Amino acid sequence: MCCMKILLLSYYNLPIHLKPCFLYFAVFPEDHIIKVESLVRLWVAEGFIRQCGHKSLEEIGKEYLEDLIDRNLIFVYIRRVTGEVRTCRIHDLLSDLCRSEAQKHNFVLSTNLNTLGHTDITPRLSINGGKWKGTKPTRSLLCFSKWDSTYYNARRFPLLRLFDVIDEYPGDKILQLINSRYVACKSSMLSMSSSISRLWSLQTLVVGGVLILPSEIWQMPQLRHVQARRISLPGPPLDGEKITVLENLQTLSTVKDFKCSKEVTKRIPNVKKLGIVCSAIGSYCLSSLGFLHKLESLSLAFVGMRGLGPHGNMVFPSSLKKLALSESKIPWEDMSIVGSLPNLEVLKLRSNSVVGKKWISNEGEFARLKYLLIHECELEIWESDNTHFPCLEQIHLGIVRLNEFPSDFAEILPLQVIDLHRCENSLLTSAQEVSEQRENLGYDVLQIRALMPGLLRISVQRGINLAARNHPKRNPYVAVRISKQTLKTRVVRKTVNPEWHDDMTVAVLDPSQPIYVTVYDRNMFSADEKMGDAEFDIRPFVQALKMHPNALPHGIISTRISPSSSNCLSEESFIFWKDGNLMQDMCLGLRNTESGQVKLQLQWIDILPGFK
Repeated sequence: MCCMKILLLSYYNLPIHLKPCFLYFAVFPEDHIIKVESLVRLWVAEGFIRQCGHKSLEEIGKEYLEDLIDRNLIFVYIRRVTGEVRTCRIHDLLSDLCRSEAQKHNFVLSTNLNTLGHTDITPRLSINGGKWKGTKPTRSLLCFSKWDSTYYNARRFPLLRLFDVIDEYPGDKILQLINSRYVACKSSMLSMSSSISRLWSLQTLVVGGVLILPSEIWQMPQLRHVQARRISLPGPPLDGEKITVLENLQTLSTVKDFKCSKEVTKRIPNVKKLGIVCSAIGSYCLSSLGFLHKLESLSLAFVGMRGLGPHGNMVFPSSLKKLALSESKIPWEDMSIVGSLPNLEVLKLRSNSVVGKKWISNEGEFARLKYLLIHECELEIWESDNTHFPCLEQIHLGIVRLNEFPSDFAEILPLQVIDLHRCENSLLTSAQEVSEQRENLGYDVLQIRALMPGLLRISVQRGINLAARNHPKRNPYVAVRISKQTLKTRVVRKTVNPEWHDDMTVAVLDPSQPIYVTVYDRNMFSADEKMGDAEFDIRPFVQALKMHPNALPHGIISTRISPSSSNCLSEESFIFWKDGNLMQDMCLGLRNTESGQVKLQLQWIDILPGFK
């Protein structure tokens, strides 16, 4: 009780503008890992952030968060190499205080649907489990478990302005939420009609799958963030009508075949984060990227191309801090177009983004680079010295033929981590030699992490409430696919709640590739019918393995992953240690179907035991 009184004083002494930001943490489930990017967008949509000077609302929101961190009310979970907070959490005691104060002042009601009363009225409702029983209207809805979210529509809840669910949600229902400022859902494909322009207040639109937008999107000046796995975006109309400049737009990712002409860049002058996937060379005007003078983060991938990439047409703005390239096929000798960027801090080179066997870096380039990733690129010889990467802190290499590091890398004072994945043994030896040289020079110890290829055992345990449709006696089985490997469970007949308990083992060569799970209904006289699909990311699992290569005591939970619009989880997933083995339990909600979940368990198997 004494401790709670002290914590209450910390809350009471908060400046008036920080109190609603702190109380808002009551919407998140206990022990939830909170993405700062999403948190700040929610604060903006709720109207908590006050404009100050020339800074954007998002920049001010991050300052609010840093203030709460400095006051020890929130703690950092992951901080980026650039210094920005990526994820954060709130201590259990402070979470209890937050919920108590939020509920006392009717600020947030965070509850399970089974305990929610019909008469409960609250401006903000956070749901974590249970079955729908009905409630009074609310202005903000956040749901961290699967349920029938289509109940929330404009007819029942005309004041709804913030809508964040992990379910599928049809586009025609979204178009009825005309007062909405923030919409996030997990639809596998969402096609929006021209009526989207009626959502005049919309600031943030986040979709877990494919998002098809009409040209009317260019007439929505309040937009700040548009994000999906793939976005189909037509160019702005050029019919002489009044030109609308999307001055508030900061995020646009990931757009397929984005025609980034000079005229388009004038429509989005303040965009900070841009993701583009190009499927052909020719009309994408990548040289016009240089006109985006506020751009800080760019992801650029070329797919389905043969021969040389379009590197000669690319011009990057000097404002870039983070750059990710894939299949761009830039010769190593032309890397000056990247190295000369004065503010670049993070560089990710994936899948033939650079070609050639030898990289000779130049003095004066990569002056601020802190994080370098090279994965699946041609590289056998790297010549450099300690003055070429003066700020480099982390090097991540995967599937390269490089045999040794430049010996001068031992003298890069900020260097902290060398991460190797499927590299030559000689490169690991070279990294260890660099580490020894650093110790002899009296520098900080260099952390070397080498993850060799391994096997992942996937236990497909059971299905829950699979879609029966008009055939309650289904014959379901599961197909699991990673890269070119596909494995199947046995068929369980005449049920929509099958118990498989089948173990399958797949080789993990690239942890960044998702694993796809598809449920089928076995038919005797026709093609097997698809009953839904899902996917999951094993990078958090592999990251937990890297963090604790020597295992932790039995029962220790390494990581908790909550359901969100960016994953297929239907309930919280735990990565934990059991008898010296790293395990993960997960329950996946199926997409492209009416209902259904699949329960899995993962276990890592080393090819070379004891060597990670």
